[in-house]
Amino acid sequence: MSSYKSLILSANAIIETSDPLYLHPAESAHPIVVDTKLSGIENYHEWKRQTEINICTKRKLGMLTGLVKKSTNNPLREATWDTCNSLLISWILHNVEPQIKRSVMYSETAKDIKFRLNKELDDPEQGEKTICEYFTYLRIPWQNIELMNDWPPLSEMTPEIWAFLDAQHKKQEERKLFQFLNSLNPSYTTMRNNVLMMNPLPTDKEAAAIFQQEEAQRRNYKTSVKV
Repeated sequence: MSSYKSLILSANAIIETSDPLYLHPAESAHPIVVDTKLSGIENYHEWKRQTEINICTKRKLGMLTGLVKKSTNNPLREATWDTCNSLLISWILHNVEPQIKRSVMYSETAKDIKFRLNKELDDPEQGEKTICEYFTYLRIPWQNIELMNDWPPLSEMTPEIWAFLDAQHKKQEERKLFQFLNSLNPSYTTMRNNVLMMNPLPTDKEAAAIFQQEEAQRRNYKTSVKV
């Protein structure tokens, strides 16, 4: 009998089936599978939602979020936690494309992988991208979120519903603006603060146009200095 199966049998002898550390003997042989493997920012939110649902059905979501912590005073539970963590990592790696797998496969915990993916794909930074490239990059997940948050058909539109929808739309537009501004490179800090003081606030497209103009002026200045 393999050491893995021995661990499961010995652990399950004292761990109840409702415990998040409970390991079903068939779990290792049948990895969870989502419809589409994670390829990048364009399908991250859909992939994340499906993956969390699947892991929740296995009662292991607490390990992914960090709620279920590793025991330090019970060697058996500590070893079982390690096995569950390795199982979660294998499930995640099974559902991502090779280029993403290479960037996270050396993470020590499933929680670390989730944090890295969230930082890189859900909370990106401008980096070497131009303003135009970066704004286009951000619009992909924004569009996906809008599709996922589609409202059901309404038979009657009252002033209260109009006010609610208008408030939701304004909140969504501000969220996009703030994400765009906050993730720009530090060299735009002063200009970003000036934009945030504008009344009314510009839309995300208007803000992108402002920073594109600034970027072009900086590029022209550098060129003139070189000449």
